[in-house]
Amino acid sequence: MIAYLKGKILVKKFGELVLDVNGVGYQIFVTKKISQREINIGDEIAVITYLDVKENALNLYGFDDEKEREMFKLLISVNGIGTKMAHNILSNVFFEELIGLITGANFNFKIPGIGTKKLELISMSLKDKVFKLNISEGTLSSENKLSGSEQIRNEALTALLNLGYQRSEAEKSIREVLKLKEGTNLNTEELIKKALSL
Repeated sequence: MIAYLKGKILVKKFGELVLDVNGVGYQIFVTKKISQREINIGDEIAVITYLDVKENALNLYGFDDEKEREMFKLLISVNGIGTKMAHNILSNVFFEELIGLITGANFNFKIPGIGTKKLELISMSLKDKVFKLNISEGTLSSENKLSGSEQIRNEALTALLNLGYQRSEAEKSIREVLKLKEGTNLNTEELIKKALSL
């Protein structure tokens, strides 16, 4: 499995790069975050990758970080979403926007070739799974009724940071939720969901 590539950019198009890695040109279908980087032909970049192996094709998909690759894997786990459609989604919206879609916080954008029903299916299928993403040092957990309010608070904070939120806004959202009457009785997943809704 090709999990990472570092090389010089030979070709740059919307949602696609060709990377020269030691004399071999790799075509990589990349996300919006990579496409909008200030990079030019001849620049050297590193890309986290996912190799899609099919009977008649080998396709490489490239991601800015591990969060994006994990999200890609979640998308292709949804019934009717293949690797090309998952790439289409991530080449048109940022990771944070997709989290907003999945958690029901944001449906205010359109993705070419994907209708409202498909977006609703993605949201419905991944709403619970998104809290189980294993990203870098933190793990998003949906364990119920974890012991210790501080542990729950810390896990919720880690989850929000891994979802791309700034520490200051994540901490503020959690504080706001905990001020509410029912805030102290929430488990980790409930705390994360309420914080996201703020």
